[in-house]
Amino acid sequence: MPASPAADRPGPGTDPTRTVILDAAVAEFEQHGVRRVALEDVARRAGISRTTIYRRFANRDELVAAVIERENTALFADIAAELADAGGQTNYYVEAFTAAILRFRRHRVLNTMVTEEPALALQLAAEHYDAFVDRVAAALQVIFPAGFVDRIGAPTVVALADTIARYAMMAVLLPSREPLQSAAAIRDFATAHFLPSLPPALRESAD
Repeated sequence: MPASPAADRPGPGTDPTRTVILDAAVAEFEQHGVRRVALEDVARRAGISRTTIYRRFANRDELVAAVIERENTALFADIAAELADAGGQTNYYVEAFTAAILRFRRHRVLNTMVTEEPALALQLAAEHYDAFVDRVAAALQVIFPAGFVDRIGAPTVVALADTIARYAMMAVLLPSREPLQSAAAIRDFATAHFLPSLPPALRESAD
């Protein structure tokens, strides 16, 4: 799934050359995989020198992290907007979890990284986990109905985001006897395993 168009357009204070570099990196990663792409490949696709890339990213790992950060930010913004527009969900936790897995699986780079380079995915998850949880928490605040966050409290939202992140990584990284491909299968998994992990009061508050 392509990143949100808004994520690709330079905004106030955005470096247009940085955007070009990230766009080129996404295209290279999609075509060749993250591990097999060198900075020279990104520079060639972007039509710039490798020195120009080094002025913005200290090394290849920093570029990879910036790409994942941008794509994840756009992904969760799209998830939040989708669920907020849908309304009337049976359970906000289950629906947020299901939408996250489905969107992730359709993403052109993030899903490929997980399926083809799981060690790299785990490394990046460990290095950027706090930022990942913050993105989930921000999405939840958009998804929940008015007043719901005030009712359960900001720390509870963060704890919920942490739980969603952990179970989502379990779902996308670990094998399963029943493939979690369809929305129905993911909802069943979330209902049977993820939802019971939450405190009873929190589960009841979302019904």
